[in-house]
Amino acid sequence: MGLETVGDLALNTILTKLGPKETAKVSCVSKRFKDLASEESLWSLFCRQDLDLSAPLDHHRNPLPSFKATYKLWREAFHMYPWPLVKRVKSCWDRLRSWLTTNFPEVKATLGKGASEGKIQELEKKLKVKLPLPTRLLYRFHDGQNLPGQKRSSVLPGPLGLIGGYHFYNHWVNVYLLPLHEVIIKTQQLVRHLNLPSTFKYIVVAASSSHIGKFFFLNCSDGQLYVGTQNLPTDAEMMPCVPQALISPVHDLNSDQQQDAMLLWLEEHGRRLHNGNIKLLSEGNIKSISQFPEESPLCSTAVTSGVKVRASAVFVPEASNLQDISRAYVFCLFNPHVPSTRRMHHQWNALRLLPTAHEALGYQC
Repeated sequence: MGLETVGDLALNTILTKLGPKETAKVSCVSKRFKDLASEESLWSLFCRQDLDLSAPLDHHRNPLPSFKATYKLWREAFHMYPWPLVKRVKSCWDRLRSWLTTNFPEVKATLGKGASEGKIQELEKKLKVKLPLPTRLLYRFHDGQNLPGQKRSSVLPGPLGLIGGYHFYNHWVNVYLLPLHEVIIKTQQLVRHLNLPSTFKYIVVAASSSHIGKFFFLNCSDGQLYVGTQNLPTDAEMMPCVPQALISPVHDLNSDQQQDAMLLWLEEHGRRLHNGNIKLLSEGNIKSISQFPEESPLCSTAVTSGVKVRASAVFVPEASNLQDISRAYVFCLFNPHVPSTRRMHHQWNALRLLPTAHEALGYQC
């Protein structure tokens, strides 16, 4: 029995099993197969399975005329990247946008439109680096955050950082993702200020919007993410944010297993937001994402003198000094019932209390 005698419903079922690539090939067999392979229901299924799309949208969230056109455009727009990595990066951003839509739409509104390949290549040319594939894709979906008209106050930070932060005494931190044009400017400024060599392959990808100098650097050679310590201005001292063992080759176009620290960092941040481990903190008229953990085991609850209190701690890398054992790791303790001006700032001996930075602290924010 030839395929021409098989009913349309059965053939449609076969095409759903073949997947989008083979379905496109089948459409060349005959007019009947071309018509069957163009069914919207079929491409709607492929878009949902591959891209978690329930409506025909491009990667800028613009509407398109059909699901078939949508799938074709997505594959063409990202043809230079491993498809599994494209799907993973999209999922990462979807998770973050979903949380922001429900909880903090003001931050969602600051997410930049995806950068073009031309803008990414301009950055690479100016800074003489080659971005890891996962980071390139992260910028293709959203070019960091744009905080228009937001003043860099010397007292209070802008509260719209996607990563968020913490504050105690007069120490205010609120970290946002830099758009590419700011990556270029801040990287060039810090390279000059720190007197770094021209072969320096690190770029600044995130920073605090307050006067506190907290900077995150991506090593474009191996994909590791670093955060500056107290000694950054004098000795360019940094510490890794993600366990090195988790990072996979970041420049191999033939592999679908790339994962740099930037992608892992944002995925972990999305998980913590959705799990409720970190939440919004409102104090006065300021609302921001707080990095103080809100769920056990990282947040403890106790009753003292009949009063129930909760407390957690956050690591403060920009106040740490890896050259001084007594100040190697600095933490701030947090009680939501205590004003921020009275929160405690603690120094812990890293060599006695903590095995290694990444084993004890995991992902640094």
